[in-house]
Amino acid sequence: MHHIELIGSYTSAATLSGEEIKITTTRKDPVPVLCRELIKRGIDPQERVKVTRAGQPVWKIDLTAGYWAGIDITEHDRDGLRTVKYRPFPEGI
Repeated sequence: MHHIELIGSYTSAATLSGEEIKITTTRKDPVPVLCRELIKRGIDPQERVKVTRAGQPVWKIDLTAGYWAGIDITEHDRDGLRTVKYRPFPEGI
């Protein structure tokens, strides 16, 4: 199981092979972005991820890195938070 710590509203951090990986985003939850990076670096997408803030669990259940990597949670001025399927930019853009 991997551990992701939320730091503030738009930063998350995890340690992989002794290296701290920190992601900061704007108007987007950093957990899915960090999970995509962890998968790129070799973790199994089926591995569970525990998300905490100040050492306390954020979610009741631990979801897989692949689940997190497959979504984006964005913040909108009028609608609040919205979960959508992750869609990468096409190559060359």
